[in-house]
Amino acid sequence: MKQFIVFIFVLFAFLSCTEKRDYRDALSRARAVMYHDADSALAILDSLGVHQSEFGSHFQKQYQLQLAAAEMKAGAVFTTDSLTKELVDYFEANGDDEEAALAYYMYGCSLIDLGQSPEGLQAYYTALSKVDTTKADCNFELLKNIYGQMSLIFLQQNLPQDAIKALNHYIENVKKTSSEREYLFERDRLISPYILMNEIDSVLSISLKSYEDLKRIGDNQGAARVLCPTIYYYMERGEMDKATWAKEIFEKESGWYDEKGNIASGRESYYYVKGFYELSANRLDSAEQLFRRAIRYGYLSEGYRGLLNVYRKHHDVDSVFHFSLLYEAAQDTLHNQLRTNSIHQMSALYNYNRSQKEAEQERETSRKLKMRSTFIGVISFLVVVLLLWLYIRYKNKKKQEILKLSKKLESAISARSEISAELQMLKSKNYEGVIAAKEAKEAELTEIIKRLQLENDQTEHTDATETFVNSPIAQLFIKKSNLKTEKPNPSDGEWSLLIRQFSKSFPDLYKSFSEGTPLSQLQQQVCVLIILGMSDSSIRIMLGNSKSVLSDAKSDANERLFGQKGARTLKSNLFNALK
Repeated sequence: MKQFIVFIFVLFAFLSCTEKRDYRDALSRARAVMYHDADSALAILDSLGVHQSEFGSHFQKQYQLQLAAAEMKAGAVFTTDSLTKELVDYFEANGDDEEAALAYYMYGCSLIDLGQSPEGLQAYYTALSKVDTTKADCNFELLKNIYGQMSLIFLQQNLPQDAIKALNHYIENVKKTSSEREYLFERDRLISPYILMNEIDSVLSISLKSYEDLKRIGDNQGAARVLCPTIYYYMERGEMDKATWAKEIFEKESGWYDEKGNIASGRESYYYVKGFYELSANRLDSAEQLFRRAIRYGYLSEGYRGLLNVYRKHHDVDSVFHFSLLYEAAQDTLHNQLRTNSIHQMSALYNYNRSQKEAEQERETSRKLKMRSTFIGVISFLVVVLLLWLYIRYKNKKKQEILKLSKKLESAISARSEISAELQMLKSKNYEGVIAAKEAKEAELTEIIKRLQLENDQTEHTDATETFVNSPIAQLFIKKSNLKTEKPNPSDGEWSLLIRQFSKSFPDLYKSFSEGTPLSQLQQQVCVLIILGMSDSSIRIMLGNSKSVLSDAKSDANERLFGQKGARTLKSNLFNALK
């Protein structure tokens, strides 16, 4: 009897161990397919979930972690962070490094879904610190997902440099875990941060590299699709042959553009790109139709800007006025949306309203923040008023000094005229002693006049420099150099206004530009921008020229104006010429 009972006990123990091993195998299978086939992972986990009552506490947490990860991978959105926070606390103390990293990654995703981007990013960084990339079984799929999510957040918050770093890590892990085709497409995502930084050379280089590599592996359709961004930027640069080449390949081979001129759903932004292409080719009717189609799909700012340019070419004043108002309204709406998004991002820093205690803390923090903002606002207003008062006082003082100098100068000139007249009278009567004294007085007055004229000239120079730098057109160029305008490259009209203002403020220096061997238009522009205090990198962006072209222009201008070779002394020579 005892032997039978022992046999039954051993049999049940064996069956129990077999079932637990089956559960672990099922969880491993789900983990293995989760990153590439979330639906299959969920099916495995759902079948396994039927036996939850038999799970031990540790296995239960492992199951919850994999289930939450698979659901998120399948597209589920977190509405609370309670589960992920619980998993972080548990695996921080009881799990291995990979489980802790996955728990922190899930916690970060839940925070992002709840609108708390800064805390989510911190959770991602903690997850990265848990991953040992030197291990043979390192989970590069998890690393890929973490860096991919980080890059999206950085792009949404307009942090292109951080996005580039995250994307480089992401692409590195895509290369380790995915096909070459997927790697090439993901590498092409690098164009987004470079577009934010307006580094168009990098955008074109990345797109063309992706095109060539996709063609090499035989994916002609994918190669055509990555050419789409180059069309607009080639056109902006005036390289219409290259724009035409990219456009024809995109429309014929991408599979997104049908024979009737309709593009696939979700790609309607291409209508305004093609509209500007047609506008550049002076096909105004076609361009107008494309801009109107872009407007119908919600691209108001681009569409109205395009129609404004079309009617300018038609010389239709009423339509130009009408669409300029619509374009301005669309721009205002766009700026308001950007401002709203920025406010939402900032508010995420203070989104702790998940319990009564945290709610009280939030209200107290908001009250203090409001008081601090009010205080800073009042102080800022007073500082502005003080600076304005000091500036007005300074200007009035300058005017008084100039007036006093002018009166002194007029008085000295009048006195010298009287002395000169008296000298002539005395000379005619041969009063040598008196004549000598008067001549000495005349020499003294002549010296005073020279000094007063010098002071007056110096004061006028200072005012001329201030007038030029503070002029509206000069301020516009300074904003462009700081990338605070929509388009950093000035138009021909803006250049003309700047040169005209310069010629009024510094007529003598401007006259020297055309004496002897006259300066070229580029050399004149470079000299004026240097006087405005712009850096070489800002000047290159504004003029759209390379570093070598800028250096040659500065060197030639220096030699023609001041007879000195090399570009280094041009700046000091220009400012000396203003004195």
